[in-house]
Amino acid sequence: MNRIQMDVAPFRAHIAQTEEMIQRLSDKAPQKRDLDALRDHIKTFRLKTDDFFRDERKLNIGVVGQVKAGKSSFLNALLFDGKDVLPKASTPKTATLTKMEYAEENAIEVEYYSADEWSAIEANARIDSDDDIYTSAKELVRMVRDNGIIPRELTEKKKERIPFDSYEELLGRLNSYVGEDGQFTPLVKSVQLYLHNEAFQGLSIVDTPGLNDPIASRTLRTKEFMELCDVVFFLSQSSSFLDQNDWTLLSTQLPQKGVKRLVLIASKYDSGVRDVLRPAMPDDDFFGGDDTTASNIPDACKLVHKKLKKRAKQQVERYVKDLQSRGIDSALVEVVRGCAEPVLVSSMACNMARKPEADYSPEERNVFGALRQFSRDIQSDLRRLGNMEQVEDIFKAVVREKETILREKAAGFVPTETEALKGLLENFRKKTENHIQLLEHGDKEKLLVKRNAVQTQILNVKAALAEVFGEVKTSLETQKGDAVRNLRNVGNEYANVRDRAGERVEREEKKVWAGIWFLPWTWGRYRTVYKDHTVRYNYCLASDAMENLRQYSLESSSLIEKAFSDALKLGELRRKMLTVIINNFDIGDETYNAAFCRLVVENTVNSIELPVISMDISGALDSIAGKFNGEITSSEEKTQLASALEHALSSLYNALAERLETEVRRFKASMDELAQKTQDSLLENINTEFDALQAEYGRKEAEIANYRAYLSALQGEAARL
Repeated sequence: MNRIQMDVAPFRAHIAQTEEMIQRLSDKAPQKRDLDALRDHIKTFRLKTDDFFRDERKLNIGVVGQVKAGKSSFLNALLFDGKDVLPKASTPKTATLTKMEYAEENAIEVEYYSADEWSAIEANARIDSDDDIYTSAKELVRMVRDNGIIPRELTEKKKERIPFDSYEELLGRLNSYVGEDGQFTPLVKSVQLYLHNEAFQGLSIVDTPGLNDPIASRTLRTKEFMELCDVVFFLSQSSSFLDQNDWTLLSTQLPQKGVKRLVLIASKYDSGVRDVLRPAMPDDDFFGGDDTTASNIPDACKLVHKKLKKRAKQQVERYVKDLQSRGIDSALVEVVRGCAEPVLVSSMACNMARKPEADYSPEERNVFGALRQFSRDIQSDLRRLGNMEQVEDIFKAVVREKETILREKAAGFVPTETEALKGLLENFRKKTENHIQLLEHGDKEKLLVKRNAVQTQILNVKAALAEVFGEVKTSLETQKGDAVRNLRNVGNEYANVRDRAGERVEREEKKVWAGIWFLPWTWGRYRTVYKDHTVRYNYCLASDAMENLRQYSLESSSLIEKAFSDALKLGELRRKMLTVIINNFDIGDETYNAAFCRLVVENTVNSIELPVISMDISGALDSIAGKFNGEITSSEEKTQLASALEHALSSLYNALAERLETEVRRFKASMDELAQKTQDSLLENINTEFDALQAEYGRKEAEIANYRAYLSALQGEAARL
């Protein structure tokens, strides 16, 4: 499908209509960001339509669901005959968007985080919080460190293309980039597979990360794809089918993005079936059993299918009623109604049915053992649970209907974007009415009273912050005393130069008679005889003394840095500062901005620089290297070496203690500056808000008239749509 085949006039008309709207509102909108939002609407619409109408536009198919919904296993079973081509990502930190398309040559194209994106992840990793965004960042940074990767080498590379010849080679290579324990996984933002496989002709298939991805840049990449998605296979685990997280995405995001086919997959069907299986009881025939369990797989399948279908129908009917009450177009309603018939699938059971039992993985053997006792024909039951044939039929039908789907999407572009435009105008209207109400019912004098009250709160905050930072300084004094003692004790440990054991060979020379008793003329002859002896001795090396100095310098520097870290306790400091704000501000007041206050605290804590201690010990090393050389064996030289080492250690201790005192003074001063900076930031934000409102109150009547004119203009624009 290309631009020539479609009538693009409605799209141009929508853009022109919005541009004219901006022009009419430009001299009436009190807030510039309203006009910016309308311009963003045009920009997004152009990007989507330009992508859609480009030549050889592919059918975008997304596989969506929460982490552990089984998306990778589902795609492996559907597209790769069960081979583990796409590695499993069982945690949010390793969930990576993986796109698959046809190409003449097989290749993996890896996109790494940019330097700025990785810096943001590293910054989040330093924040002491249990939020997913911070814990995931910590895990990614830890993985990079454990894997021995230098981030800069990959972030500067940005993208990398890796060719491969077979699926076996692909699996081995791909696991390094998207596998849970892959060497490069923590630095990978997304992956694109180019496959020389006719089945991928005209398609772009994406395995998306799970819901609520804690890595912001990956979330953006997923949203960009969802803007262009045409068909979605939505996976929800059978054992927790359509829970709140599932329904949030399914009901509020996917259809509005332009998805024209939505296939609801109840994944891990075998797990749902195993939940209702139980052995048959002797009195079942008499009492008839119950309607919540089954003693064989076929009956359990019927039970689970009925339960999940009922759940899907209830959820869909509820959402359809909500859509109709809001006057949403019927095309969207039909897309949602398609979810009322879920397809139940077990990728594991499908793969088990395709191979001999001897090739089962440990997990598959466990599942097989659990199912076999409830089956009369286990192979037939595995195929029943797998149910991949139904999915394959749906997939083939979607591919055949590509042109129809794209035409439906093209026809829905303008109605969908018009609804979005109406939503923007409605938000502008509500905001304008609220502002008018505030101006009409506000009171300038009361506002001043409130401002004075808040400034009093700021003074209380100042006192409380001074107390918090005072505790840090007191703790630092305690840590300083401990550090000085530790420096002295560690110095004593390095004061001795270890004795080394050596050996040398000494030769003894002796003359012996060499004459022959019956030959008198030989009686005056002698010969020399040699005998070697091994002599053991002890010695010292000057290099050992120099190494002691190096190690003392390194360990002492770490002790000083640890003293500051132990005194500061960033996580505890952050909590105390937030507690100060909560205890001294009225968090129910409209002027209280929780996000801003948290940002002030985060910026304050992140700006704290712990000292990095490094000492120049070249002079101390030279003082030993210049006096001693080689093996030192005599007691006198050993005593001289020990004395030189002791003197060097003492000098280094004095320098370290002085450096510690200097850093403590500097750090205390910085704590006072930070306390003042935090107070000033909080006060500046509140004063700015009050000043703006006061200025508006001063020209209240004129402002009200302007807002009413804008409100009337908004109502007129809504009527034009």
